[in-house]
Amino acid sequence: MNMRRILVGTIVLGIVGNAIDYVLNTYVFASSWAALPFVNATPPIMWLVIGDFAAAFMFMLMWDRFSASVGSGAAAGFKLGLFAGAFVNFPMILFWSIYIKDFPYGLAWQMIVVGTVWYGILGAVASMLDGKTAAA
Repeated sequence: MNMRRILVGTIVLGIVGNAIDYVLNTYVFASSWAALPFVNATPPIMWLVIGDFAAAFMFMLMWDRFSASVGSGAAAGFKLGLFAGAFVNFPMILFWSIYIKDFPYGLAWQMIVVGTVWYGILGAVASMLDGKTAAA
């Protein structure tokens, strides 16, 4: 286990993930969230930031273990990220539309796709970092 690789990747991917989430939740999904009466309109930002860094850390643990099996380059990283995103988001978010009253089914699918691509982007960035952060 390459802790330097994991920690540097966690910091970089945490920043990238938070930037993407800011854009998504401020502009792309803002109206969807506002339409749901059970969603907190002013969530505690600190926990959202910590959550993205935790996701980045977990992704880097997986990346450290499995990245050699997908090859090198941003495309390979994106592909591994897509698989990770699919495992994380599907079917969990789809079940939200079943268990959470008035959670829109269409929004669940949007979140699955966007969340899967989010992890794909993290995979591409992790792959680009790999040559710079991997210690011998």
